[in-house]
Amino acid sequence: MAEETAPIERSTRPQTLLEEGIALARSGDRAGAREVFRGLIQKNPYDEDAWLWLAWVAESKESALRCLEEAQRLLPESPRVAEAIAWAKEQLAAEAPPPAPKPSLKPQAKVEPLLSRLDGAARSVHEAAAQTLDDLKDRVALSASLAKVSPGLRGWAVSALSMAALILLAFLIFLAASQFRRNVPVVRALELPPPTLVEATPTPSVAQRTSALWTKVDVAWVRQDWESVIASLEQIRALDPRNEEARQRLAEAYHQQGLVYIAKNDLDAAADVLNKAIRLDASSPSLQKTHADLQLYRQALDAYWAKDWSKAVSLLQQVYQTAPAFRDTRTLLGQAYCYLGVEMMKKEELESARNALRTSVELLPDWPEGQARLTEVENLITPPRRIEVDLSDKIVTVYEDGKVIKTFRACTGRPSAPTVAGRYKVKTKLDMAYASRWDLQMPYWLGIYDAGGSENGFHALPILSNGQTLWRSALGTGCSYGCIVLDTPDAKWLYDWADIGTVVIVTK
Repeated sequence: MAEETAPIERSTRPQTLLEEGIALARSGDRAGAREVFRGLIQKNPYDEDAWLWLAWVAESKESALRCLEEAQRLLPESPRVAEAIAWAKEQLAAEAPPPAPKPSLKPQAKVEPLLSRLDGAARSVHEAAAQTLDDLKDRVALSASLAKVSPGLRGWAVSALSMAALILLAFLIFLAASQFRRNVPVVRALELPPPTLVEATPTPSVAQRTSALWTKVDVAWVRQDWESVIASLEQIRALDPRNEEARQRLAEAYHQQGLVYIAKNDLDAAADVLNKAIRLDASSPSLQKTHADLQLYRQALDAYWAKDWSKAVSLLQQVYQTAPAFRDTRTLLGQAYCYLGVEMMKKEELESARNALRTSVELLPDWPEGQARLTEVENLITPPRRIEVDLSDKIVTVYEDGKVIKTFRACTGRPSAPTVAGRYKVKTKLDMAYASRWDLQMPYWLGIYDAGGSENGFHALPILSNGQTLWRSALGTGCSYGCIVLDTPDAKWLYDWADIGTVVIVTK
């Protein structure tokens, strides 16, 4: 396993996480590669390739050896791991410093010969000087004997002998010093080689400077780490502002980051990055759609919190039609329809309220409030306790707790004065009403709606002022002037059962 050769040959274009790590390692990002390989090992501790690559990009050879030994504990039968361990040990052994040689002599043994030489030279000088002094003594004695012969000659002899002795002594000292210099080792100054000029490294091209950044972009893109993608692409554009691929991919990275922010409900941050994306690439249809949906959604959200239910429904409906899965649009739209229906109920716009509440239940079938409000409005429209009049069959049906308890044959309005269909409530209740226009007494009166200057409603067979009872044989036909006429016993029963406010539904 040579140091310069990667353990596995892979294609240079990252396709898997392992290949992404290899690409990072080859581009010089060893730290990033280590992170990828460690992630692979965490997912699968028996990934042999990941272990070998992790050892190859380790911080040191010691770390590489520890990594391989751990791999061997998991993969004891792997020949590649065993070979890699042997290689790592060889590398560590080659880098280890050689052991220091053991000294053959004690430090004092090296000093003693030098001291001996110094002592020998000193003794030689001392012996030479002693011999010279002895010679001088003899010469002085000789001079003294000559002085007896002539005083002048004695002085000259003494001076000459003294000078000769000094010269001889100086010569002996010089010889001793020369001998000492020859026996003492000389230390010379270290001679350094002349400096070598290093050739200047050529400036790397833009492609070379951005190569490692593009690798980081590819790896982060696979991981959907959009913040890292954006950071690397921003650096690439700073180095290469006209790079078209970097511009387009940065716009899409901002788009994806905006979707992440939308999912996190950080709508301000989402709007900010989507605006950046639009400035980079306004031609992207998907980007334009996300940007428009977000703007519309935020407007709808403002209307929702302001409880402007009509506006909220209108805006949310637009978002829902183009992007039904956009955030919580479906939930907000269903709730807005419900609250709009409640407003309509308060205004007694019951049919419109029912339509809104039915839409709310369709959008949110499991939401209890929507279903409860729909039941409420339906009970208002068709309450369990009510009176229904079928103009086509001339039948009056009475309901209690949603069940039919009575049916009566009736006389309704003639073609020239028809009974008007609609949803009404009992407004007035009189034992006897009087119609001055026709001079009619109307027993057991239940008024339900206004008709010009008078009122139409339920009553028994009318009685003229002369006591004649009318329309007994006309029940089941259109005989009245707009009222709903019942046989007298039936009218009394209904009069006793009904209350002011009882709902009356008249249908054709």
